[in-house]
Amino acid sequence: MCLLVVCEPDSTPSKSDLTAGSCANPHGFGFAIHAGDRIISERSMSAKKSIARFLELRKQYPSGYAMWHARYATHGVKNEQNCHPFMVGGDERTYLAHNGVLDISIGKSDKRSDTRVFAEDTLPRIGGVSALDDDNVWIMVESWASGSKIAILTCDPTAKHPMYLINEKAGAWDDKGMWWSNQSHKPKVYAYVAQPYKHDPEQEKLWADEVEIEVELDLCPYCESATDLTDNPYYCNICRSCYDCGIFIDDCLCYTPNTNWQSVQNLSHLYNY
Repeated sequence: MCLLVVCEPDSTPSKSDLTAGSCANPHGFGFAIHAGDRIISERSMSAKKSIARFLELRKQYPSGYAMWHARYATHGVKNEQNCHPFMVGGDERTYLAHNGVLDISIGKSDKRSDTRVFAEDTLPRIGGVSALDDDNVWIMVESWASGSKIAILTCDPTAKHPMYLINEKAGAWDDKGMWWSNQSHKPKVYAYVAQPYKHDPEQEKLWADEVEIEVELDLCPYCESATDLTDNPYYCNICRSCYDCGIFIDDCLCYTPNTNWQSVQNLSHLYNY
């Protein structure tokens, strides 16, 4: 699936939205921020670290475009090298991120993702980011990438724009100046019906009608059970997998041993101590 969010100048997504998006797309994270004469870009396999770093740098550089990406792997190995965004043709002035699947032939020995191949090989061959200023090339790329969304940030002086958004209509802008490639950052809403106590007359009076209650939850990316990220943003309460690395919480090395939630005291309930 992947999640790609593009931020207009002076707009920043909330930490909770980024956390929910990373939970649904857990295979690597990265961002790019337009800082005037350069693009700042970092990648990480840790959602917590990537989100914190992005929000920190976005606060320092709020006046340009920015983008953040959470990967759900379809091609290529799951490592930091395959995390978005990618430099276009090795040019550190231009970075590209993508949501979808691109029609690119990848050799068996090539461990790169489809997006990485597009950024490193395909787009440079047709002229790089400045080629997108040609209406015919733009239409060709949008048609070829139909069903996918591609965002590019650049400070290349040969390009007419600092940001390019291919197949923009396939995503949606919110009212805070951010474009989302899909809604995987939104909590799923589950409804359940509270039943009256059939054998208690007093309770039957209180529960004269069935009451439907909506609870906003997300899905664990590993066991797909409903979970509340606001209650526990670190690991799944059902399968005990760390949201950052997917490893069982007792073996996870994402956090230091003195972190409160990972202390022996807090983990004792897992083993019925």
